[in-house]
Amino acid sequence: MRAVLRRKDFRLVCFGMAVSLLGDASLLLIPAILAKKLTGSNSAAGLTLFFFSLPLLFAPLFGVLIDRVDRRRLLVVTCLCSALALLPLAAVSAESFWLLYAVSAAMGCSYTVTFAALGGLLKAMLPEELLAQANASLLTTRQGLRLVGPLLGVAIYSAFGLGAVVVFDMVTFGVAALAFALMPAVPYARRVRGVRGGASWREEFGAGVRLLRLDPKLRRAGTALSVMFAVGGATESLIFAVIEALGRSPEFAAVTSAAMGVGAIGGGLVAASAIGRWGELAAIGAGVGLYGVAIALWLVAAEGVMVATMAASGAGVTLTSVAMATLLQRRSPEEVVGRVATAFDAVSGGAQLVAVAAGALLVTLVDYRVLLVAVAGVCALAAWHAFSGGPRRLRPDVDLCRD
Repeated sequence: MRAVLRRKDFRLVCFGMAVSLLGDASLLLIPAILAKKLTGSNSAAGLTLFFFSLPLLFAPLFGVLIDRVDRRRLLVVTCLCSALALLPLAAVSAESFWLLYAVSAAMGCSYTVTFAALGGLLKAMLPEELLAQANASLLTTRQGLRLVGPLLGVAIYSAFGLGAVVVFDMVTFGVAALAFALMPAVPYARRVRGVRGGASWREEFGAGVRLLRLDPKLRRAGTALSVMFAVGGATESLIFAVIEALGRSPEFAAVTSAAMGVGAIGGGLVAASAIGRWGELAAIGAGVGLYGVAIALWLVAAEGVMVATMAASGAGVTLTSVAMATLLQRRSPEEVVGRVATAFDAVSGGAQLVAVAAGALLVTLVDYRVLLVAVAGVCALAAWHAFSGGPRRLRPDVDLCRD
């Protein structure tokens, strides 16, 4: 009976997450489109995506909240607040276009809180041997929605206007809130004072970073992934140099982005099996290594190779993400799991944001082929750092849908 209830609850988690993230993803490009139409400025449009990503830098603040309250109720409240945060879009004009940045930041907060809270909820709901499979299912769904969500949002906006997009997204958040509300209460740890009892606010806030630093496996995995995300941020600019060298227009980036999304879904489908056979650190090393090889193959001037390597890079990123999420859940006490997850998000996300800016500068100063070799070489070192963290280990295969 307990296993049946677990499957039912997990399906509610998946459904709630899928509908919630569909709302986030379908709205991702709308503020940028509106900013461009209202101001005519490319930088104004680009800033909407910056504000969407900005909450990652403050993710540890959300982590404290996630560890203080019932995560199921937090997900319900987050979804309802996200729906209300869309209302300012109805008042946006050329004079008040700054509201687009506020809405983008609110959606970024929703995105950050939702996924971190879900990670803590899974740790409380599921036995340890099922975490990799659950994370793989959630991240595969997430990648799929990131692939189709923005296209869906733009299609609704083009066909029916801004009001239809706002209503659609508000409905998705409302449905997600209902799905989370239908779940039974899940026990959660009430001790929230960091890793040590009687900690100050500063120590409590820094509990996630402290555990990332002190736990040898988390430190090794976090270092490898942060390095990969950092150099990967530089490829946001390098890819356009590669596309130009292929003789294609910048719009070809849509094809490569779609290929990366398809590869990411494929990586999610095999991630649980890879983690079960090799362990988290080896899976992270494999994913980082695959990403580095894919970037190195950008040096081959062929469109087919470019599309294939983008798919491979997407698979590598998802494999590392599933393995890291599972390792964070397994190595973190329940009372700090939210802070540990959000601390990693802040470190890796901050490194990636800095690398995006650095890449935009370096690509104007250094031959892109030299930069590609450098990125691939750094990824190889990061992969070896993860691989050397411990022996591979076999685990028995476990089916999430099995009684």
